[in-house]
Amino acid sequence: MLYIGVMQRFQANLAAILILGCALSARAGDAAPSLELRDLQGAPHNLEDYRGKPVVLNFWATWCVPCAAEMPLLSEMQQRYKGRVVFIAASIDDDDMKPEIAAFIKKHKGDALTVMMGATLDSLQDFGVAQVMPGTVFIDAEGNIEDRVSGKLERASLAQRLRKLAGEPEPKPAPEKKTKKGLSTK
Repeated sequence: MLYIGVMQRFQANLAAILILGCALSARAGDAAPSLELRDLQGAPHNLEDYRGKPVVLNFWATWCVPCAAEMPLLSEMQQRYKGRVVFIAASIDDDDMKPEIAAFIKKHKGDALTVMMGATLDSLQDFGVAQVMPGTVFIDAEGNIEDRVSGKLERASLAQRLRKLAGEPEPKPAPEKKTKKGLSTK
């Protein structure tokens, strides 16, 4: 019984430390940290190379089930925002996983994404994302962090974040419909 109580307290303290560490690492509005990645051909790329365009930086891994589930959504949004927002899919897999990375992207319909290697779990912390897969950081054209998501992206919240990042206006709410008795419905 004592062991269980101690472990629960330890887990709660560890979670609080991780959340605090993420909050202190990089806050919204802060400049995005430097990050050097490599494309699947081995060419180096720096996050700073993409200044002037908003960036969606998605950290993922081949062993991550939620990462596989969101890959088609990210690819779809990359096609929708082509030329306006850059999507970087940064794998945290080790270098020896390069063949599996290419296969994963093809299998999970992530072909529209800019796929990179070289990210680590420490990269997540550097960007203020909990060390949970996947992790996504939204960076404005000036290189500042606008927002971040720890865990799988949902379509509606991703669409809202992308509109903001791309400088699009929010859609107007649908007008309420009136019933015969004058009550509104939604």
